[in-house]
Amino acid sequence: MLIVSLFIHIQYCVGRYKTRKALVLLTTQQMLDIGMTKDRQRAELLQASLYGFFRDLTNKMKKSE
Repeated sequence: MLIVSLFIHIQYCVGRYKTRKALVLLTTQQMLDIGMTKDRQRAELLQASLYGFFRDLTNKMKKSE
C-alpha cells in the first residue's frame, strides 16, 4: 500500500510540474480567464524546475476532503 501511495504522489507531482511548464504558453486573455496574474505566473514558472519538482515530491500531499 505504501508503494502505491508513493507512485500516486509521484504522479501528482509530475502533473503539477507539467501544468507549471504549460503556463508559459498561456495568453494574457487566458490568464485573465483563469484569474492568474503575471506575478503569480512568474512565481509558478520559477517552481517549474527540477528543484521545484523535488520540493513538491518531498512535501506531504494535502488531504482533500
